[in-house]
Amino acid sequence: MDKAFSFAWLKPRYWGLWLGYACAWLLVQLPLSWLYALGAGLGQISAPLAPYRRRVCATNIRLCFPHYTPKQQKDLVRACFRSVGISLVETLVAWLGSEKKLSPIPFTIHGLEHFDQSYENGIARSKILWLGFHFTTLEIMGRLLSKQARFALFYRAHPNPVFNYFMLQSRSRYAYKALERKDVRSLIRVLKEGVPVWYAPDQDYGRKVSVFAPFFNIPTATITTPAKMARNFGLTVVPMTYYRDENYHYHLHIHPALENYPSEDEVENATRINQILEKAILAHPEQYLWQHRRFKTRTNKTAKIYVKKKKKS
Repeated sequence: MDKAFSFAWLKPRYWGLWLGYACAWLLVQLPLSWLYALGAGLGQISAPLAPYRRRVCATNIRLCFPHYTPKQQKDLVRACFRSVGISLVETLVAWLGSEKKLSPIPFTIHGLEHFDQSYENGIARSKILWLGFHFTTLEIMGRLLSKQARFALFYRAHPNPVFNYFMLQSRSRYAYKALERKDVRSLIRVLKEGVPVWYAPDQDYGRKVSVFAPFFNIPTATITTPAKMARNFGLTVVPMTYYRDENYHYHLHIHPALENYPSEDEVENATRINQILEKAILAHPEQYLWQHRRFKTRTNKTAKIYVKKKKKS
């Protein structure tokens, strides 16, 4: 999809998006405390307004936290939607906020020694793949981390060209380069420049690109892409996890580079990554994006666990 601006996007069919962009920019000018409160409120009211996603979230939590009481599971679903609401305003701040807007946000990097071990005099010792995950703080973490290090990231093109343009322009404000996930040439070019690439491997892309590895004791379709990238491009794989605390202080943990990775056993490779993710989720379960169908692909093709989305009549 073309990243350049097109005058065709000024047609009336796109006016709603342009208006929404203008409103989002105005919204970001509000104090951070107001934005956090607004996001939390939006999250609390969004659960009843998004019944399908609420059911998906509830199903995931029931599967992954079977030891929780029904009330605890229900409370966690509510907390998840609250966190998603906050992530909405965090994303707007990450995409549209000025450096002055970002400067008062407290941000701590833990495990910086693992990051420093990968460099010598500012030059990467090896080609690096950062493994991030779909926590609700993903976008704001990218913007905050960009103050400390440069990196490229992958993106999935949005079918709406105007929204895709907004997304790419916004992420280009803090990422060294945004790479369409199938753009191998640009990936090779970035790696040769010694720039780490941020990749999130924790979504279900189907059995053709996955193996089934345990995740919360559930055989889960887990993509083999990180291992293949590491193997094909000679990458050092460094996992990262992150969260916000109750005071809206953001914490990013850089983990040690994976040793002896990848192995020849793709299930073992996928299991190692799932274990890192699972441990991070257990620390802050409400901040993981449980609204996506993580267990959509089953070992038994007929064993569907998500109720089909109702079609509008």
